[in-house]
Amino acid sequence: MMKGVQAPITAGQAIAAYSASSVSDTDWHNLNSSDFYNPTTGTQFAADLAFSFVGANSSSSTTSSFLTLRTRNSGDGKTNADGVIEILGSYSVDVAAIDGGDQVKNISYAKAAAGDKFVIYAGFNR
Repeated sequence: MMKGVQAPITAGQAIAAYSASSVSDTDWHNLNSSDFYNPTTGTQFAADLAFSFVGANSSSSTTSSFLTLRTRNSGDGKTNADGVIEILGSYSVDVAAIDGGDQVKNISYAKAAAGDKFVIYAGFNR
């Protein structure tokens, strides 16, 4: 037995992207796997697949966008004390590698400005 070795962690057996560029506000929006479409088949993913990887790219690198690895409500805040990830330009995380990551079935985002281009990349394990 080797110490300090773990089984490989995968960033997803299935990948997808979600463009929020047409969303014209800076409110919180929740996403589930069913909001994404399989790029190899064109079909919608089933609901409640666990996120394995999440990446976000914003056209704004001077004003912050935000991401959470849970469902948010429109009245929730956007500060460090609110448990959010602040994004300036781009961010990515291997969700499957973090403690409790296998339970992440919803994510939320809030754009920096209503007119920003904003894309979320995701990987799911089925």
